[in-house]
Amino acid sequence: MVGAPITYTAFEDRLFSGLPEGEIAEALRSRGLPGRRTEAWKWSDLRAALREERAASVAYAGSDPASPLEPEGALVLFCRNGEWDLPELPDGVRVSLDAPRPTVLPDADLASLATTARVLTIEVDGTFGTPILIRRLSDGSGTHADRVSLRVAPHGRATLYETHEITGAPFPNSLTEIVLGEGASLTRLVVQPPASEAVLVHTSLLDVCEDAELNQSALTLGGALVRHENRLVQHTDSRVRLDALYKLSGQRHCDTTTHVDYAGTGAETRQLVKGVALDRARGVFQGKFHVDRGAQKTDAQMSHHALLLSQGASVNAKPELEIYADDVECAHGNTAGALDPEAMFYLRQRGLSEEAARGLLIDAFAGEVLARVGDEGMRAQLERLFREASN
Repeated sequence: MVGAPITYTAFEDRLFSGLPEGEIAEALRSRGLPGRRTEAWKWSDLRAALREERAASVAYAGSDPASPLEPEGALVLFCRNGEWDLPELPDGVRVSLDAPRPTVLPDADLASLATTARVLTIEVDGTFGTPILIRRLSDGSGTHADRVSLRVAPHGRATLYETHEITGAPFPNSLTEIVLGEGASLTRLVVQPPASEAVLVHTSLLDVCEDAELNQSALTLGGALVRHENRLVQHTDSRVRLDALYKLSGQRHCDTTTHVDYAGTGAETRQLVKGVALDRARGVFQGKFHVDRGAQKTDAQMSHHALLLSQGASVNAKPELEIYADDVECAHGNTAGALDPEAMFYLRQRGLSEEAARGLLIDAFAGEVLARVGDEGMRAQLERLFREASN
C-alpha cells in the first residue's frame, strides 16, 4: 500500500523547491523534515519548530561580538550566516574553500542538506601546534548552512574550538566532518551560548582511525530547538572521550544525540553527559554504542545524569547498547532528579543563603564534566559561561 503524500509546511515547501534536483532533494521530499513521528527525533520536533516560511539568510548585519572562547594564539576562522572569511594562514595547515559536494548520508538528512553548502577543508600536518577556532555567527530569521571538513595527518596533533554565536531567530544547519589519521590526536571543544529564538542543528561525522585519540567536550545553553548530533566510527585501538554539559532555562531545548560504531578491536570510549534544566526547559539525551561482531575487546562506558530544578522542566533520555561481539566491556547509566535536600540543609546550616547553596551544588554537579577538560585556561572559561547562564 502506498502511503498518503506528505503535506509540506510552508518552510518545507520553500526549502525543497530551492534544492537542486538530485538524490538529496528526492530523499527530503519523500520524508519531509524529521519530527515527532521520526523515532530519532521524537523529542526534538524539528518540523514543528520550522513551520513558518523562511527565506535564505542575507548577509550578517551585526558587529562581531566578543568570543565566548578565547584560546591564546588561535587561528580564527569566521563563518557569518554561512559565508566564510579566511585569514592569512601559517605554515603547517592548509585551508581551502571548495564547491559544494552534495552527498546523501545514511540516517542523516540534515547533514545531507548541509552538504549543499560550500566546503571549508582544513588539513593539518604533524607540525602544526596552533589551536583553530571556528566562530559561526548567525543573525536574522533566515536559514543557512555551512560545512567543515578537517583532516589530521597520521600521528599529527590538533586542537579545534567551535562556537555557535546566534542572535535573532535564524536556522543554521552545520556539518563538521573530521578524519583522524592513524595515531593522530585531536582535542575538540564546542560551545553554544543561549539563543532562545533560534533553531540550530549541528551534525558531526567523525572517523577515528587505528590508534588515534579524540578528546571532545561540549557546552550547550540551548535555544528554541538545538540538536548536537555526533556520529562516530572507531577503529582498532582508538580512544575517545565524548563529554557534554547543558544548562537550560526558560523554554530552551537541547538535544545531545550520539551514535558510535565500532569497526575494529580494542577501541575505548568514555562518554559523560550532564544537564541542568529549569523553568519549562527540556533536555534530550540519546546515545547508542553499536559493537559489531568483529569488534572484540571493546571497552565502552556511557553515562547521562540530569538535574531537574523546576516542576515544569523535563528531560528525556534513551541510552542504548547494541552488541554482537562476545568479549567486550560495555555499560550505560542514566539518572534524573532534584538537588539533594540533605546537602542543601547541610550548607544552609553553615551560613550559606539558599541561592548560594543552590549555586554551589549545581556547580559541583557540573564540575565532574568540566574537570575532564585538560586545558586549565579553557576550563576556567567554560566554568564562567556555565555560571553566568541563568540559575
